Amino acid sequence: MTVIKLAIIHISVHHHNTYKVAEARGVATGGTVLTVDEAKKVDLSEYALVGFGSGIFFSSHHPALLRFVREHDTIPNKVFLFSTAGLPSLHWIWHRLLRKALQKKGIQILGEASYPGWDTVGLLRWIGGIQRGHPNEKDVSAATQFALRMAASTPTESSLA
Repeated sequence: MTVIKLAIIHISVHHHNTYKVAEARGVATGGTVLTVDEAKKVDLSEYALVGFGSGIFFSSHHPALLRFVREHDTIPNKVFLFSTAGLPSLHWIWHRLLRKALQKKGIQILGEASYPGWDTVGLLRWIGGIQRGHPNEKDVSAATQFALRMAASTPTESSLA
């Protein structure tokens, strides 16, 4: 089995929910885990697959991640999206802007997933937030399995020959 070259680009701010998911994925897949700032210095065309993720900020991925995708020209043709959120079941809404930015560039999105993350933004802080204790081991395991499936579905250069 040939291993693909995978990058996982994330931004994780409040409780480092997304960092936990991104780091576990990197370990499981042998992928390179990069913050958005680190990714600005990397030629992503060297990667066969890139995962983009952040916590959800007022109904969307973090603005810095969206800006990165809009401005970066070396994103490979195959990506996956992920997020952590207080209400992960609404990821089809939360991922909308990132999905559109990638599709506008003709980039194929292989899959999307969202995981529970401790959310204390706005009024939620007064009640201690929602999804406290998340992402937990079960969430991280699900995220890791998702990344492994995305990597397995991406052909390598040697498999195309």
